[in-house]
Amino acid sequence: MAHYGRPAENIYSRVTAGYLERMYAGVSGEVLWKPVESRLGLGAEINYVQPRDFDQQFGLRSRNTGTGVIPEWNGHVSAYLDMGYGFHGQLDVGRYLAGDWGATVALDRVFANGWSIGAFATKTNVSSDTFGEGSFDKGLRITIPFAWGLGTANKRSSTTTLRSLTRDGGARLEVEDRLYERIRDTQDPQLSRGWGKFWR
Repeated sequence: MAHYGRPAENIYSRVTAGYLERMYAGVSGEVLWKPVESRLGLGAEINYVQPRDFDQQFGLRSRNTGTGVIPEWNGHVSAYLDMGYGFHGQLDVGRYLAGDWGATVALDRVFANGWSIGAFATKTNVSSDTFGEGSFDKGLRITIPFAWGLGTANKRSSTTTLRSLTRDGGARLEVEDRLYERIRDTQDPQLSRGWGKFWR
């Protein structure tokens, strides 16, 4: 379940509860400051989670994984920047699922047809010996809109992430419909790019 709100001018909010992703259940809360005419947005997110049973049904399991205890709380403060020409930058700083602290920087190019391609890198306080080759998380992500393949109007999409390594370090909760992605298409910088198409 998710509830979206606008508690004040330029302030957006989200509260999500339930089975948040394949691995975790819990509660996620987010707030975003994003003036309509501004290219800059600032946000914060906090999550309380418990790991789900391996059978992916309704049960929850112990937070003790044998290599440590999964922390219940995690979250980030974030900065978003619309750089123009479809480029979007993002910086997240905070605590990840494994309890490590660090930052993620990302750059995405969003095309007019809805396709998106981007790159990201995450560095946390996990040591290079523990994390393995490369000592930090990095990868590419590609988003393909369903409307492109179906030929009918549809806001859903599929995202694929390619990583050189899969490790616990730098892992972030996969919550659907975070606020910036949800509202950025309704902001002035995005709408101004569409006026020419409207008048044609």
